[in-house]
Amino acid sequence: MRIKNKIKKRIIELIELAYITARKGDLELAREYIKLAEMYSRKGRIKIPLKYKRMFCRKCYTPLITGVTERRRIRSKILIRTCLICNWQRRYVLSRNKGSNKEN
Repeated sequence: MRIKNKIKKRIIELIELAYITARKGDLELAREYIKLAEMYSRKGRIKIPLKYKRMFCRKCYTPLITGVTERRRIRSKILIRTCLICNWQRRYVLSRNKGSNKEN
């Protein structure tokens, strides 16, 4: 169990490091960090947390930085994220929280 926690921490560190590296302009090194994190995830059979999974393109492993490597569009309550490197698109349905309108 302790090993899985260490692997998960390392995966998160690598993805965050990739994001920082991409902001500085070195996309190739950032891709390598993400590929390494993916490999750790597969070998250790550990899921990458959703927050971090959405930080990179699943096709070319480029960190998605809005305005630099990613374009975001909203069309009829659907968020469309497009990687500007490989044109990969991912769509997310935008919905209101159902619990926010409840009365006490």
